[in-house]
Amino acid sequence: MLKVGYLGPEGTFSDEASALYQKKIGRAEFIPYSTFHDIMLAADKGKIDEGIVPIENSVEGTIGIVTDMLVNDVNLRIKQELVIPVTHYLLARKSVPLSSITEVLSHPQVIDQCKNYLRKKLPKAKIRFTYSSAEAAKQAATTIEVEGVEMPAAIANKAAAHLYGLKVIASGINDYPGNSTRFIVLAKSDHKRTGKDKTSIVFSILKDRPGGLHNILGEFAARNINLTKIESRPTKTTLGDYYFFIDIQGHRSVKLVSEALAQVKKKASFFKVLGSYPRCS
Repeated sequence: MLKVGYLGPEGTFSDEASALYQKKIGRAEFIPYSTFHDIMLAADKGKIDEGIVPIENSVEGTIGIVTDMLVNDVNLRIKQELVIPVTHYLLARKSVPLSSITEVLSHPQVIDQCKNYLRKKLPKAKIRFTYSSAEAAKQAATTIEVEGVEMPAAIANKAAAHLYGLKVIASGINDYPGNSTRFIVLAKSDHKRTGKDKTSIVFSILKDRPGGLHNILGEFAARNINLTKIESRPTKTTLGDYYFFIDIQGHRSVKLVSEALAQVKKKASFFKVLGSYPRCS
């Protein structure tokens, strides 16, 4: 049976992405891991067949540890992408007024996505970080109640509220209502061509090469290939050195895309195909 790793515990947005992926592929064993690092290494070493990790949030941007590991630490390819809408809820063991909440638990990224709400509605509440939003909900649900001491609230999704028996104190508290997260499925091989695909690559250029980036991007423009994303991240070696991550419309097996990638590889000081896979509708 196919083994798929995801960020646990139950009730995370990664859990939601896993449920969505299971609908696509059918029967499989889904295994929770504690960190993105553990998921990717497990997939790279063959302990699992595939791993699901978030790579980009519409508010916070790229998940740096995932892209950095794809470049330096693992030999994996993107096989699928999944996009999950993100709505955050303020949860507690029982219905309480906002004024009685003195502590809020959640993952650092979740806290950051709700910072305006917290600043306006809970300016005096203590913030405590957890490994995941579901872990925050679990801690809020299992904290021993002491008379005279307020119970902590958690920020998580609605699934976590049902899972841990928490009450919804406030709904949709994320600062940006259009918030969504893009997940990728990583495996040793990518996806066959479907006709509605994208290809992700990463490359770097020589630091002292004027017009190097323009020269590389010109390979796609000359072939009328659409770039759906371009982003730079530091190589972590020398100040001013960057990796460039690009998403290209089209599968790497398409002739024009294949030709462009071959030329980019010749011109880049570092080049890696991260995978071709169906575009998420």
